[in-house]
Amino acid sequence: MAEQPEILKIDGPFGQREVKLSSASKVLWPDDGAGPVTKRGLADYLLSVSDAFLHLNGHRPMTLQRFPEGIEGEEFFSKRPPRGAPDFLRTVMCTYPSGRRHEQLVFDEPADLAWAAQMGTVTFHPWPVREDDVDNPDELRIDLDPQPGTDFKDAVKAAHVLREVMAEVGLKAYAKTSGNRGVHVFARIKPTHEFQHVRHGVIGIARELERRMPDLVTTSWWKEERGQRVFVDFNQANRDRTIAAAYSPRPLPGAPVSMPVRWEDLDDVEPRQFTVHTAPAVVQGRGCAWADIDDEAGVVDGALELWEKDLERGLGELNFPPDYPKMPGEPPRVPPSKRRADKDDDDYLAPKAERDAEWGTAVVPPFGPMLAKPVKKLPKGDYLFEPKWDGFRSIIWRSGDAVEIGSRNERPMTRYFPELVEAIIENFPDHSVIDGEIIMIDPETGDRLNFDALQQRIHPAASRIEKLSKLMPASFVAFDVLALGMDNYTERPFKERRKALEKALKKAKPPIFLTQATTDEPTAMGWFEQFEGAGLDGVIAKPLDEVYQEDKRVLYKLKHERTADCVVAGYRLYKGETEAIGSLLLGLYTDDGVLNSVGVIGSFPMERRRELFEELQPLVDDSDAHPWAEIAAAQRTPTSAQHSRWNAKKDLSFVPLRPERVVEVKYDHMEGDRFRHTAQFVRWRDDREPESCTYDQLEEPLSYDLDKVLSGGD
Repeated sequence: MAEQPEILKIDGPFGQREVKLSSASKVLWPDDGAGPVTKRGLADYLLSVSDAFLHLNGHRPMTLQRFPEGIEGEEFFSKRPPRGAPDFLRTVMCTYPSGRRHEQLVFDEPADLAWAAQMGTVTFHPWPVREDDVDNPDELRIDLDPQPGTDFKDAVKAAHVLREVMAEVGLKAYAKTSGNRGVHVFARIKPTHEFQHVRHGVIGIARELERRMPDLVTTSWWKEERGQRVFVDFNQANRDRTIAAAYSPRPLPGAPVSMPVRWEDLDDVEPRQFTVHTAPAVVQGRGCAWADIDDEAGVVDGALELWEKDLERGLGELNFPPDYPKMPGEPPRVPPSKRRADKDDDDYLAPKAERDAEWGTAVVPPFGPMLAKPVKKLPKGDYLFEPKWDGFRSIIWRSGDAVEIGSRNERPMTRYFPELVEAIIENFPDHSVIDGEIIMIDPETGDRLNFDALQQRIHPAASRIEKLSKLMPASFVAFDVLALGMDNYTERPFKERRKALEKALKKAKPPIFLTQATTDEPTAMGWFEQFEGAGLDGVIAKPLDEVYQEDKRVLYKLKHERTADCVVAGYRLYKGETEAIGSLLLGLYTDDGVLNSVGVIGSFPMERRRELFEELQPLVDDSDAHPWAEIAAAQRTPTSAQHSRWNAKKDLSFVPLRPERVVEVKYDHMEGDRFRHTAQFVRWRDDREPESCTYDQLEEPLSYDLDKVLSGGD
C-alpha cells in the first residue's frame, strides 16, 4: 500500500501554514552509524533550527540543491520557483552575469523550509544580498578550501589569521564549518558596493592573508599552482555564486551541516561532528553563534584599500569562473602550463562579454580615461585646446534610466550625485558613453569652481548625500565621447569624436555642459591666463588625429607653476617606517600671526627620507607651545582631522617641529587657503625668517566669471 502524504501544520509570522509531505519515509541519507535521515527527518531538522536559519539566511534569493532520490541519486540546482509551489512562497527578481533576469525564491518563514524538504532540498545556497537590494551584497564571504595534502585543521589555522586581517580592515569575522573539509568566514557589511567591488575587497584580504601565510595559503586560481595549501576561493564573491548556508545540510555521508561556531571553540571542532542529528541540540543549548552578526555591519572600504595597494604593486585582476563572461582586465583563461609564448592574451579571450548587452554600448564599464602628461609649453601641430577643469574625472554610461558614473579608480560614484543622474538621463543620448569632469560651482559665490565643496559630496550617509545634492548640486562638463550605441568612437580620431560630442549634446542644458575648445593657440593661452581666476587648472592639448587610448598619457597639460617660501612645522612618517619621513607639513602665517597649515611636500627618494628624519630630530617639539598643539575652531591645522575622508584607516597624525626652518616649494594654484595639490621641494631657504613666510608672497590670479567659461563666453 502506498504511503499516505502527511499534512504538516506549521506556525509562523504570517499565521499557520499547511505543507504536504509525501513519501515522508524516503531515505535521503543512508545509515552511516547514527541512523538514516528520511525526508521527514530532514523536515524535522529544518523546523528545529528554523529561527537561527531564517535569521541568517532569510529574505535572500535562494538556490536549492535538490536530491529527490537521496544523496546517492541524481541532483540538480533549482533557481526558478517550480510549478505547484505554494502561494505563500515569495520571490524576488535577480539579474545574472549574462544579463538575464528571472525570479528566485525567498525564504522567510518555517513553512518555506518544510516545503523545501518536501522537494528533496539538501543544500541551501543563499545569495549574499537581501531582497530589498539584490545588487549590493550585505555579506562578505570567504571560503577556505583545503587542497590535497591539507585538511580542516589547516583551514582553521588560516581562519584565525584571516580573522585578524579582517579586523584590521574594520570587519568582524564569523566562522562556520563548511560541512566538509573547509571553513567559511563571513562578515556582515553595509550594502554600499556592488558585487565586483566586494569581490575586489575579498581579493585584497585574500592576498594579504597569503602574504602572511605563504606556506599555508594560496590565491592561485589554477590548481596546478596551488600545491599543498589552503585555497582562498575569492570567486565565491561573484554575482550568482553562493556558499552553503549556515545550518544547511550537505550531501555527504552522515548528514553533516554547515555549522556556525564561536572562535574560541573552532580549534576543538571536528568537521563532521555537527549533523542533522546533533546540531539542533547545540543550537538549543548554546544559541546561535552568529546571533549578533546583524549588529556588526562594517564597510568594505578597508578591504578595497588592500585591493588598491595591490594594484599599485602591479597586482591586477584575477580569473573569473569558466562559465562567466570574459571580464575587463581578466588574465587569460588558460592554465600557465598550457600558455604559449607565441600567443597574446587577446588570443585567449572569449567572445565579447555578454555584460556588454546590459548597456547596449560598444564600451562597457569599467573603462579607464585617456590621460595627459605635463609640459612647459603648448605643443605645435594639429591640436584642439580645451580648458583644464578642476573636479572629478568621470566616464559616464547611460542606457535608458540606468546610469553609471565612473571614476579614475573605477569605483562608481553614481550614488553620490543623484542630481546628475537625473540630468544625464534628460540630456545624454540613450546608450551613450561620455567622458568629462564633475565640477562644483561655488555654492556661495557662484562665480568660480570650489573643489573643497566638491569633496564634501563623497559622504557615506544616504541622507547626507540627498541633502547635499540640493544644497550643493554638482555639474558635469563633457569633453569626449567613447561610444554612441554600438558605434565605438574610441577607435576614431579625436576630430571625429568632438563633432559627434557636439551633435550629441547640442540641446544639453545645465548642469550638463560642453567644454569650450579651440585650435587657436593664442586663444588657448588667453584662457590659461584668464580662466584661473574662475578656479580652472590650466589648458589641455589634444591631438586631433589621436584615437582614444585607455589609461595612456597621450594628451598634454599646461598648468600654472609658482613658488612659495613656507615654514616646515611638522612631519609624518613614511608608511611602514619608523625612521623615514613620509611628508613635511607646510605652514604660512596670516596677517594676525597665526600659522596655517597649507599643504605638504612628500616626494623624496628613500635615502633622503631617512636623512631628513635625522636632520629634523633636534626640532621635534612636544610642548604645548607649538602653534598647532591646540585646535582652534576656525583654524585649519593638520590635527583638525586625524583621518582622511577618503581613507578612514589612513593615519594623518603628525610629529610637531619647532617652526624654524623655511623651504621653497613649487605649487600650481591655491584652493582657499591651501595648496590645491601636493607641493614640490625646490630648496631649503636658510636665509629666510619663518615669520616672513606669509600669504602676501602668493600670486593671486585676477577673478574671472565662471559662467563665461561654461557658456563659451556668450
